[in-house]
Amino acid sequence: MSELSTILSSALLMLIMIDPSDKILLVALLREDFDIEDIKALILRANLIGFILLLSFAVAGQIILQEIFHIDINALKVAGGFVLFKIGLEALESGGMFTLKREKDILALAAVPVAMPLIAGPAAITAVITLTAEYGYKVSLSATAIAMVIVALSMFIALYVMKSVNKTFLGVTIRIMGLFIMAIGAQMMVEGVIGISERLLNVSG
Repeated sequence: MSELSTILSSALLMLIMIDPSDKILLVALLREDFDIEDIKALILRANLIGFILLLSFAVAGQIILQEIFHIDINALKVAGGFVLFKIGLEALESGGMFTLKREKDILALAAVPVAMPLIAGPAAITAVITLTAEYGYKVSLSATAIAMVIVALSMFIALYVMKSVNKTFLGVTIRIMGLFIMAIGAQMMVEGVIGISERLLNVSG
């Protein structure tokens, strides 16, 4: 697989982990109480904060895990896969991944809950650390940047088309994304278990 193909496939993984459909639903809810210009400012700030957080985990996550806590990447896959499976199951059952707290100041929502955990949540953080461990910084950072641009654009577009989009349809979309996230979580757990098993066999051999 070429580097470009690896970046694109990794960007698709990050996009699924961040899940734009949930952010589009958020925009729809915010439009009921806030002006478009205020929501634009929220989108810019939240995506910037989320991007910085994911970049930080991409650069320092593996170092913190392996050098400080001495956690094997395969163990992270097992734990992260379990978290992803749980998040996907909740989305599949409820049709949503967040509860929105009413705030008078919309920008108070930018860091929490929009940037974290809606953008830089457990799923995205696990994915970006794993991508760095498997493919290196160039692939993980490029994939994250591509995914974040798509997420931000989808939120901006939703500002102008949201009135014509059925919220029930968005709920169905979130449930479908939840199923994909569950599958990815299950795959990560399997890969982690296989990796740990191979390592134990090599040590015993």
